[in-house]
Amino acid sequence: MADATTAKTAGDPKAGGVVFDIGYQRYAGPREGRRRARLAVYKDGFRKVLGLGRGAKAKLLPWACILVMVGISIIMSAMAGFGQRALGDAGAEMVPGTSHYFYYTFGLVILFVFAALVAPRLLCPDRRNATLHLYLVRPLTATDYVQARWAAFLTVMVLVAWVPQFVLLAGRVLGHPEPLAYLDANWTDIPKFLLAGVAMAAMVTSVSMLASGLVTRRGYASVLLIALFVIPNAVTAPFAFNPQFQWVSVFSLGDILGETNKLIFNGVEQAEEAGTQVEQAFEALEDFDSAPTRFSPAFLLAAYFGWLLAPGAILWMYYRRLRL
Repeated sequence: MADATTAKTAGDPKAGGVVFDIGYQRYAGPREGRRRARLAVYKDGFRKVLGLGRGAKAKLLPWACILVMVGISIIMSAMAGFGQRALGDAGAEMVPGTSHYFYYTFGLVILFVFAALVAPRLLCPDRRNATLHLYLVRPLTATDYVQARWAAFLTVMVLVAWVPQFVLLAGRVLGHPEPLAYLDANWTDIPKFLLAGVAMAAMVTSVSMLASGLVTRRGYASVLLIALFVIPNAVTAPFAFNPQFQWVSVFSLGDILGETNKLIFNGVEQAEEAGTQVEQAFEALEDFDSAPTRFSPAFLLAAYFGWLLAPGAILWMYYRRLRL
């Protein structure tokens, strides 16, 4: 029918157009609503962070950071194995920087650099390219969008924190002459580094998503995030060793995360005991100004949840008020 109509009208410039039936049909499948939309945004965010389904350039930064962190854990496990072979169990612990606790202390900077490099991928392009207009149509809401993106980045951050720790654990177990004996004696490290990893990942996620959500360019978001980590540390450092002003360290992300790591690995009783010892040292030595800052567990938890919840709440309120 279409061919006949075309032949008839080919020589007549005044003739009308030709209608082709290309088989469009109405969607007859199930309507999955908001849950399906949130899951789609979550999966897309997870893939964006790691560069999955994209070119080599998109994969370079995230996977380079992951490989660096895994490489550090391999080196630490090798050092512990060397000490174990040379001097026994005591030798493995004598080698500095081979514990699960120390890995988080050292790896925090790399974890934050990872967040600064890849977190802006989740929010900045959607704002800059006006893709957010397409997301925020029914049934998806601004709250759904923020929650899905936040959850996607938290998932990646938890995996990035945990994988090197499991590599370190495997290296220390396999490097021990009696692997089962080592695992039986040190299995309590597993729930500790799992909990510490979630705690660090959650706070870094909240701060990273806030920095990424306030600007439209990824470079600006990365600079803002690094500034939030570096500048408060530099400003609060002169007050960190004075017990009268140690509360100022609540504005330092590095101090809060470091002390949270200590609290999880050492426990409340040991943390309180260490804090008491520091206070006694200050009382005995009036001129002593090099003791480490210690927080009470209650103060530390309040500061931690403040850093965790406040950025997320600000980001949520900001996106709810966006006018598209």
